[in-house]
Amino acid sequence: MSNWTLVEGTLSDGVPMRLFIGERDGMIAAASLCDDQHPRTEDEFLWRFGTPHSRENSPLLEEAALQATEYFRGTRTSFDLPFRVKGTDFQRRIWGNLRLIPFGSTISYGELAERINAPAAFRAVGNANGRNCLPIFIPCHRVLAAGGKLGGFTGGIGLKKRLLAHESAVLRVMKAI
Repeated sequence: MSNWTLVEGTLSDGVPMRLFIGERDGMIAAASLCDDQHPRTEDEFLWRFGTPHSRENSPLLEEAALQATEYFRGTRTSFDLPFRVKGTDFQRRIWGNLRLIPFGSTISYGELAERINAPAAFRAVGNANGRNCLPIFIPCHRVLAAGGKLGGFTGGIGLKKRLLAHESAVLRVMKAI
């Protein structure tokens, strides 16, 4: 059985944000981010998450919801949760490296390909990035296309812009303190 929850919060721009989080086998296995401009329904999340499932809280989902809320509020810059990632060895390598990109920083698909010693694989890196089923927790929004262009994001470019602007605003506040 799998469980899921919905976290609602606000980023530094003051606009509401929602994050669906799914747990399977005692690990966070899926997440889906949305806002009013980039809607995603509960049914869409559940279809992607798979069955069977129930909307019951567990200690892990409560902790994931707390950490997501802290991220939204700007008091958390990384996550300490067990993740269940399903993918090829290459994809898992990419996702592991995404978690190493510091909060508020960005790199290009090419730079990420170089980090894994596969500089010609920047397109494959982009494809793996696009298959990340744990946005925010595994911060694929921190990867940009060549020349600083935003590239893609499963939640939409507008959400990617909001997440990057949020992290930048949080860092400015942290530095001012």
